[in-house]
Amino acid sequence: MRINVPRILALVIIAAVIAGMTNLYADAGPIERMARRAACDKHDASPCRERLGRIARTPFFHDYEFKDAGRTVNVRCARSYYLVGERSCNVVP
Repeated sequence: MRINVPRILALVIIAAVIAGMTNLYADAGPIERMARRAACDKHDASPCRERLGRIARTPFFHDYEFKDAGRTVNVRCARSYYLVGERSCNVVP
């Protein structure tokens, strides 16, 4: 039995494109809540009043910029492996 390399390569590329499109166009509500939680934890603000200023979404990560009282907090949310895996949000300096 021969292995059809071009067909396997095509399937891998199609799977990567689908994963990238899902990361880019899927509902970002839960991701935004994770980013807001990370921004609020940085300032220990209670209640959290950080306002969303800017969003940049790519297949590999989502960047959020939150503002409150003249402070700006940048948060990047990314998957553990480029296109798949658990998401985590970290404050970016």
